[in-house]
Amino acid sequence: MLIDTISLQLYSHTDSWKENGEVFLHDHFFMIRDFSFARKDFLLSTQPYRLQEGRLVIVKQGRANYSFNLVEYEFEAGDVVVFMADTLVEKQGHSPDFVVDCISFDYRSPSSPTIGEGFISLRLNEESREMVYRHFDLLWKMAHIEPFPEQNMKMLLNSLLYYIKDQPSHSSSLRPITHREEMLKRFITLVSQHAAQERNIPFYANQLCLAPHYLSTLVKQASGRTVMEWINEVAVKEIKVWLAYSNETSAQIAYRLNFPSPSALSKFFKRETGMTPSEYRNNL
Repeated sequence: MLIDTISLQLYSHTDSWKENGEVFLHDHFFMIRDFSFARKDFLLSTQPYRLQEGRLVIVKQGRANYSFNLVEYEFEAGDVVVFMADTLVEKQGHSPDFVVDCISFDYRSPSSPTIGEGFISLRLNEESREMVYRHFDLLWKMAHIEPFPEQNMKMLLNSLLYYIKDQPSHSSSLRPITHREEMLKRFITLVSQHAAQERNIPFYANQLCLAPHYLSTLVKQASGRTVMEWINEVAVKEIKVWLAYSNETSAQIAYRLNFPSPSALSKFFKRETGMTPSEYRNNL
């Protein structure tokens, strides 16, 4: 089982987190307010991380670069980001003054929101941003009511998520997306979801209703990379996630990720990274 490293740090070292901002903890739910990343490094650069919970992040100050499901994004003050459980995250870096508000919600909880799966990144206008801030302030105040108003929190959080979902992004390009770009986007989404178990071109071609040769040509022309390069990148990241955030052996990880044997996983990982799984885990 994967360990949610952020939740683990929050619930195990609450006082140290409070030094950098306000924190509210409840079962399957937490909020962080005005939190500075200046003295925290819970996500190592180049170390991928697969979220076990949904997250809503409001960027209050500074800038940051993160990769979500293989796509790189730059965030700045005023941006709102929503990503659901099972999102593959990799930190590229952030400015020293990077400050956020954050809500985490666990889909295993009865109080989890029902917006569905997906990823949203928006640069809101001033009016929309004010509405998001008011929602967050009300959630923060309501969270401190005793006993914890679980259903009210769920409804208010759903209201906020649906409001964000309906907002246009003011950072998006007005240029219409081409068919090739749309197919590449869909392909990358599929790879980020399935490459841990499915590492063959026909699977993705079938999912996209394309001939394998046409998919290979399209992906190469649109991204400059081959289909297998995309697939292998995610497979490597997935192995890194399990090596870093679980106690499973290489044999267990090989079985989980559909490798024929531990030696096959080790050979693949060393070919791609120059290290064996054991060496990688020890270096962490």
